Amino acid sequence: MVSIILIDHHRRHYGTGTTRQRQDDARHQSGNTAIAGFDAWDRETVSAQCVWNRARNGHHECSYIAQVRIRVRAGDTVICREGSGSGHGVRPTPGEAHESALKQAETDAMKRALATFGNSFGLALYDKEQNGVRRPVARKSKPIDGRQASWVVLGATGKPLSTHGDPVEYCSALRQKLKEIEVAEEAEAFWTRNRNSIESLRKDLPWLRTNKGEHYADILEALYKLRLGKPAKHSTAKASERKVNNTATAVDKSLLAISTSKRVRDKEHLRYVASQPCLVCGRNPCQSHHVRFAQPRAMGRKVSDEWVVPLCVTHHRSLHDVGNEERWWKQHGRIDPISEAERLWEQTRAAKFNKTADELRVIRQATN
Repeated sequence: MVSIILIDHHRRHYGTGTTRQRQDDARHQSGNTAIAGFDAWDRETVSAQCVWNRARNGHHECSYIAQVRIRVRAGDTVICREGSGSGHGVRPTPGEAHESALKQAETDAMKRALATFGNSFGLALYDKEQNGVRRPVARKSKPIDGRQASWVVLGATGKPLSTHGDPVEYCSALRQKLKEIEVAEEAEAFWTRNRNSIESLRKDLPWLRTNKGEHYADILEALYKLRLGKPAKHSTAKASERKVNNTATAVDKSLLAISTSKRVRDKEHLRYVASQPCLVCGRNPCQSHHVRFAQPRAMGRKVSDEWVVPLCVTHHRSLHDVGNEERWWKQHGRIDPISEAERLWEQTRAAKFNKTADELRVIRQATN
């Protein structure tokens, strides 16, 4: 009997992709076949229902719930189990969206039904004893000079603290101990006791590296020097240095010949705008809406907080559901959101800098 472990695949997969969904479905079906046999089980979709759908911004979304029945035959005995699940699909066309959501719901329901047969079929997450689950084989270090190596963590006084057969576990123990040490003298004594073992890691185990290519011994040395307050020859230190240099040489792009718009951020102004009544209906509470055509578009960035107006939840949602924002404003009483945003910005600036709105307007015109 083949025992399969599907713990990692019982996570719910949301989103628009179907490749992982199909792989998940195929994995469960092949696993069930391996255990029960090709002709000893079958799956039946008892019911499937679309519970929600809509079209938005050129995409179609829908949600399904499904109920699946699993039958397993053992001689003359037939065992039935049922499970229910849900699925969500987002696709350019209605057919693709409904197909994706339905498949997700059926796969989710099948997993729940199979889990009732026991851990060998999948869901062992909630079994404390983990019966039927294969344990991973413990890693062993490679022999060095024909002998099996063991790694001992020594304390600052030379007392053995722990012994490890795996160099990765040994490095993890050293790292944890270095993090716990707060006194520089104790860190230096601890490092002196374990220096020879750490150096042997570099010499005998050159393959002991992270995914980024950093040797574990270099990481430990960097942490040790950090405890002593010394600069570490480590990638993290280089990254910090590059970050400082980049900050020092930052350029104000608004002063260039071909300038870019400044995008000011002011949380106090956003809160003030949200406290104002909706420009369309006058209701409260409101949300701060950034007028998208007030500045040129930027990749993943909103316009400056200067260009914010209050809108109630209903009108804010309505505005985001349309593509042409300027036309939306004209359809709702020909409101000029730019002028309203300037007025609100001048009000908060006047209160913050203790100047009149006229004085701030003159300053703003002179600087733009």
